[in-house]
Amino acid sequence: MPHTKKDKNLMKTKSLLLGFLLIVMVNFACKNPSGFNKPDDSLDAGREFIRAVLDGDYTKGELYILPNDEDIRLYKDYTSFMKKRTGKELIDLKQSNIIINKVEQISDSVTIINYYNSSVKKPVDIKLVYQNKEWWVDFSYTFSGNLPIVE
Repeated sequence: MPHTKKDKNLMKTKSLLLGFLLIVMVNFACKNPSGFNKPDDSLDAGREFIRAVLDGDYTKGELYILPNDEDIRLYKDYTSFMKKRTGKELIDLKQSNIIINKVEQISDSVTIINYYNSSVKKPVDIKLVYQNKEWWVDFSYTFSGNLPIVE
């Protein structure tokens, strides 16, 4: 049975709509990784953040950044800096191990992790804070040491 012009237009419209929906779904999936759930404890959240950054998965790393202007700006500056590293440096970081020197539970909602990676071997502190039932990386702490005074 031959297709009419109306049938062909309908099929073309459906194909375009399906293609558009597919693009929207892929775009949405890239912004919200499928199956991504933040860990329930600070150590796992810290390790996952560090691993994402070492692997060059800055989009995943950003999901852990405390959502305030300063932290987001610092993280974007850091990722821009990292993207300019040589291919060898980036491969070395991706292949490196995370060595945790110390985990300091400051309170129920603040943890400091001191670590280094086997490639750079420079100790770094990251601060994790628990807000809105999630663990976040206070990225500005790495640069300022803004640990609240605990008496």
